[in-house]
Amino acid sequence: MGNSWSVIDESLLEFQLIPIAELPPADWYFFYSGKGASFFLQQSEPPKGIKLGCLGQSAADVLEAAGFTPDYVGDGHPERVAVSWLPVVKKQQVVFVQAQQSRASVQKLLSNHIQGEALVVYDNRMKTQVNHQNTDYLIFTSPLNFQAYVKHHKIGPQQRVIGIGATTAVTFSAASVKDYRIATVPSEAGLVQCLLDWEQEQPQ
Repeated sequence: MGNSWSVIDESLLEFQLIPIAELPPADWYFFYSGKGASFFLQQSEPPKGIKLGCLGQSAADVLEAAGFTPDYVGDGHPERVAVSWLPVVKKQQVVFVQAQQSRASVQKLLSNHIQGEALVVYDNRMKTQVNHQNTDYLIFTSPLNFQAYVKHHKIGPQQRVIGIGATTAVTFSAASVKDYRIATVPSEAGLVQCLLDWEQEQPQ
């Protein structure tokens, strides 16, 4: 591949807003993703006096762009976020702003220590038609994106697979994907670095 890269950017999911009937009372509102924060802010604003938590920087960026400062921003890894956030949020009431198909990872990890409630603000469905990509690398930003792709196409024997997050890694393993990497940092920059590191390991 050398220094020349050709990138195909395609979402394998369809998104649709789900109306918020009412905002539940809570001590915290927690946002799993930037998309969840965006769909929430299209309809409402965080109630005054409620603290805001984010799984990672993408959700924080959306909130900050709208003028809201998160009180907690994790590193994007659900297990580490649950551990680091627990001392702050223990025994409190938390509303988790999420997608219809969310794995509710942080809520499940903290279920014995908090009062958690889901607030679904958008639906994320797999597309019925997904284009085959004859590329050297396939990069997936969520388990659902990966599931949408392999529902229609097989991973080629020479294709290398990259993903974000521990839940995506579990999905890769469950599908018997042998040659994959997970970005150390769950961000676009982390994905690029993972790709470059892996490329440098390839025989020249």
